[in-house]
Amino acid sequence: MNSYFKHIFAIAAVMIIAASCSMLDNPLDNEELQNGKHVSKMVFKGAVAGYEGATLRDANTKGTDSWSDGDLVYITFYNGTTIIPGTAVYSATEGWSVSYDGDLAEGSSQKCEVRFFVNTPFANENLVTLNSNTEIYEDIAGSFDYNDGMVTVTASMTPKVGRIRFTGNAGDKIFVTGITTNTTFSPVGNQFSTTAAMIPLNVDESGSTPYVYGFFTYDDRKLGLVGSDFAFTRTCGSSVFQTGESGYMKIPSKTSHNNWKTGLIITVDGVDFKMLPVAGYSGGFFLLAETETTISLYNAVSGSTSTSMFPARNLVSQWRSFVTSINYITALHFYIPSQGEWQYAATGGTLSQGYTYSGSNTPGDVAWYTGNSGGAVHEVKQLAPNELGFYDMSGNVEEISSVTSSSNGLVMGGNYQTNEEGIKPSSCFTGDNSYYRGLRLALKCE
Repeated sequence: MNSYFKHIFAIAAVMIIAASCSMLDNPLDNEELQNGKHVSKMVFKGAVAGYEGATLRDANTKGTDSWSDGDLVYITFYNGTTIIPGTAVYSATEGWSVSYDGDLAEGSSQKCEVRFFVNTPFANENLVTLNSNTEIYEDIAGSFDYNDGMVTVTASMTPKVGRIRFTGNAGDKIFVTGITTNTTFSPVGNQFSTTAAMIPLNVDESGSTPYVYGFFTYDDRKLGLVGSDFAFTRTCGSSVFQTGESGYMKIPSKTSHNNWKTGLIITVDGVDFKMLPVAGYSGGFFLLAETETTISLYNAVSGSTSTSMFPARNLVSQWRSFVTSINYITALHFYIPSQGEWQYAATGGTLSQGYTYSGSNTPGDVAWYTGNSGGAVHEVKQLAPNELGFYDMSGNVEEISSVTSSSNGLVMGGNYQTNEEGIKPSSCFTGDNSYYRGLRLALKCE
């Protein structure tokens, strides 16, 4: 190599080394790397508008107005189609800083989603756990600017869901169905998970429960309430429990329940069925299905369609998967009633009149059996109910009870081919094969 080229290579090497030193010694003033994440100073332009017009956090540009030390805001930045999760934290002394896992594009007015949570059981940059009392405020059409390592976020966050509380007597406990609540938020996936599980609530000394934050589970807007000895359902109008709306509702009672229907009405794939309360049982309060499980409900749970109101039968082993499936679909705790629960409900519970059959001393009033069935099964709810409102607990199809993990249980109540003696509430037998076997669901409030 001649001296000319050696000279050129030397100059190039010096320039590369100088450039490298410059990159190392002069990072962007407002950005650094911590544990593999970018950390930048941030200006937050925006506000958090609460329920009923209340402002939780004022609009500010300096980060010194109404935010509290340690407040977290979750930001989903968009770099084209790439999602970059970020977490911004407020310091009373330093203002806002934001960490994010990825590279932000230089420029202005780029898309971001911004969220702020109040009352979270757990929260970090990877996961936020939520419950029915968690407030969620968001702006899914926010924007950000990124220039010279400085991030400026503009967002106006508003409630993600509606909220409702219930008023009653201090110390009362209720369970609410029909409301779906958020359970987690994943910043990395930018996704919420939800549940429609029954919500337990206590009325405090002020005569009110905490607010429940969520949305109606189904389009029919059914709301169910279960107390210590009652169960009611109402269909709410479009003005009730809207996104961003705040309201309250009085807890109904046995003597005062305008606009509420008796029983807990549950919907599975468009099929409604009713659960009725059974109070006074020594083993505790529970609910029992108004009727035997119909073919319509059984098929809805199994993923097919039917409008048949005949009871599903020949359920020797299939009932196990049926109960598992309906629990998964509804997020409730259905089960097969014990022999004691079944017989207590069949004899009328606290309203019992001591009838020979479930609801009458005359079998044909309440039961399909050998004396009136014509040798055929019948649709549910064609005869009179018993004192608690349960149909067909005598006759029609036999009903499983007292199930253990290793048995198919006792069979209660007789069927349409059974004589008068066999359809009494006290009648039961064992056996693993029966063309006449059906089931009636029970439900515990948890």
